[in-house]
Amino acid sequence: MTRLSIRARLTLWYSVVLFVVLVVAGLLVITVHGQIELARLDNELAAALQTVAGVLRTEIDERMELKQAAGDMFEELNLAGLGVAVLDEGGASLAATNAGLSEAQLKDVGTRPAFFDGHDGRWRARATVAQYRGFTFRLAVWASMQPLDREDTTLREAVLLGVPLALVLAGMGGWVITTRALRPLADMALQADAIDQGLKRARLTVPNPTDELGSVAKAFNALLDRVAGAMGEQRAFMADASHQLRTPVSVVRTAAQVTLSRPNRTDDEYRESLDIVSHQAQRLTRMVDDMFMLAMVDADGRPLQRAALYINEIIDSVARDAALLGIEREITITSATPEDVPFTGDEHLIRQMLWNLVDNALRYAPVHSTIALAVERRPGVVHITVADEGPGVAPADRDRIFNRFVRLESSGGTAGAGLGLPIARWIAEAHGGQLALDDERHGCRFRITLPAAD
Repeated sequence: MTRLSIRARLTLWYSVVLFVVLVVAGLLVITVHGQIELARLDNELAAALQTVAGVLRTEIDERMELKQAAGDMFEELNLAGLGVAVLDEGGASLAATNAGLSEAQLKDVGTRPAFFDGHDGRWRARATVAQYRGFTFRLAVWASMQPLDREDTTLREAVLLGVPLALVLAGMGGWVITTRALRPLADMALQADAIDQGLKRARLTVPNPTDELGSVAKAFNALLDRVAGAMGEQRAFMADASHQLRTPVSVVRTAAQVTLSRPNRTDDEYRESLDIVSHQAQRLTRMVDDMFMLAMVDADGRPLQRAALYINEIIDSVARDAALLGIEREITITSATPEDVPFTGDEHLIRQMLWNLVDNALRYAPVHSTIALAVERRPGVVHITVADEGPGVAPADRDRIFNRFVRLESSGGTAGAGLGLPIARWIAEAHGGQLALDDERHGCRFRITLPAAD
């Protein structure tokens, strides 16, 4: 079944369902038709009994003798297709017409309609017991079942012939309809097969945006848009990463070549060259670590190691360690943590998020300024802020700074690789929070919003 095409399966299922429906409907028609015709015949027999009884009473009034009245009744009574018999109290036949049932069978006819087998086929008969002017007698009427049997046979033959014919015609129509209905799907499959690596412009033609196939085509085009966007981001990431890595590698190579260009160098010159190499190696290490982190984030390969912690302790620790980095430019780093702030999260990532924000502030904060870290617990959330007194961020760059490899002009120290803020935002979002840049006239203040611990 699964090896068949969708068109064949739809036609087959449609034919099977239609076959079942037609068979059930045919059986119901045959059954209901037989019951209706039998009820009609029983009503005719009941009406005939009333007619016979009325005529016989009239004849009894005239003759005052039951047997002669019964004989005279048949001279005046004409019930086409029906048999009639008048029986005395003992069951002996006084008069009868349209023989079809034997005298013994007539004795067995009851007041409820019943079938009897005669020499000419089946019969339907019923009787009634009456008393009039001192006479007690039984009246019986019967009718042949041959007309009803012929109608049932004709109806069965029509159903047996009509069901296969209707099934064949419906199957052919279903095949044509499914072919026409699935033709857009086959066209989309051909278009999808023809798509190569150029995903920027390759899109499926949407035949009818309002039907199901149109929805499939739009969903596939949306997938192509996401794939093209992801590939574009990947290419941009690789290009930016190559560009960022090229600079420190070039510096290391140049320092080594300059140092080795002369056979003799002083200890200070070697120390200076090694210091340059060490500094660039640290920069390369951090860039590689950041890119590895982002690669794991993109591949969902960095699960959170959640544990109970106090955010205020992490903030105080980061501020204390970062204060050593601000001594050279006389930058003061303060932390305002008035109370214990419990939280459940990845301590290493929370610390890295704060370090990235503090490191960013150190790069742009002016000399003799202050970088302030603070935490505030509100109902349901925890707010962490990292504020500096630098030049701030221009409105045009407020959204760009969270993109990868975006670097603004630094007022102090060496500019970073442009990966710290994207990683910090991911860490905040991975913990169910967000990282945003507040509107400030002077300086720059980043606000981290995290869900409070239960």
